[in-house]
Amino acid sequence: MDQGQNDFGKVVILNGTSSSGKSKLAKALQHRLEGTYLHCSLDAFWNMTPSDIPANSINFPNLKSAMVQSIGFLARTGHNVIVDIIYSGEDTHRQMTHALKDVHMTTVKVECPSAELRRRELKRGDRKIGLAESQISSVHQNVCYDLVLDTSKASPEACADIISDSIG
Repeated sequence: MDQGQNDFGKVVILNGTSSSGKSKLAKALQHRLEGTYLHCSLDAFWNMTPSDIPANSINFPNLKSAMVQSIGFLARTGHNVIVDIIYSGEDTHRQMTHALKDVHMTTVKVECPSAELRRRELKRGDRKIGLAESQISSVHQNVCYDLVLDTSKASPEACADIISDSIG
């Protein structure tokens, strides 16, 4: 192990569809995990763009790449990071794994049944209905996970406890 690695922050990656509960879980983790953890979300990166830019524009994959690189820099400068992201196939996972190859990383599959995703989308009112269901086939494709959590079966706090216990 590299001596400098002890100075690196830890990274917890929450990967799941839109409305799967990643943001609430990230907030619960911030209160549960020992030390300070930054919440780095794909939504926060996307919110930096002007509102008239469509989500399927060239900016979206470029923003994901920028986010991945930013997480690596944050961890290497001693920051612990909780990543709230939607992988689009294995490319984002591969980029993240490469960017964090020397950083302690825990990858969590955040899943939720389609019916519950739809219910959450309707309740939120800020997402296209069916968006989360359309992401199910690609978001977990060829991704290796350390933990799998179903947010329809446990509260964000209970899921945070499971992650915290796993990290140690």
